[in-house]
Amino acid sequence: MNLVDAIRMASQQRRHAPAEEVPTNPVAPSSAAEETEGTQTVRFEVRLTNQQLYDLLQWMARNLHPVMTLREAAHYLRLRTAELQALAENGDIPAFRVDGKWRFLKNALDEWMLAQRATEFVVKEEETHVA
Repeated sequence: MNLVDAIRMASQQRRHAPAEEVPTNPVAPSSAAEETEGTQTVRFEVRLTNQQLYDLLQWMARNLHPVMTLREAAHYLRLRTAELQALAENGDIPAFRVDGKWRFLKNALDEWMLAQRATEFVVKEEETHVA
């Protein structure tokens, strides 16, 4: 059972149980100011190493901003920057220049990757039909 299913099950049990049978959470705040009728505060504690925290913050930074630099896009596509720059200069990949530096829209790169995958699939299908 995953977390979402466990929360859903607990919520359903709480709705069907009489008010006096609902267990109280000793960790939950007791002040009425922090908790209103129909809502509850849930806290999670996650322990991460410094490297895990760094990786998480890097991932968030890459995925929250829609425009990527050449280096960020190369990392995202797992290409060398020189390869990506050549693709951009040839017009093979969606990119644009800002102050002479290449920029890439994350959504455009995602669509480009899907198109590349679809093209490969069509080529493989044609090869199997010819053979």
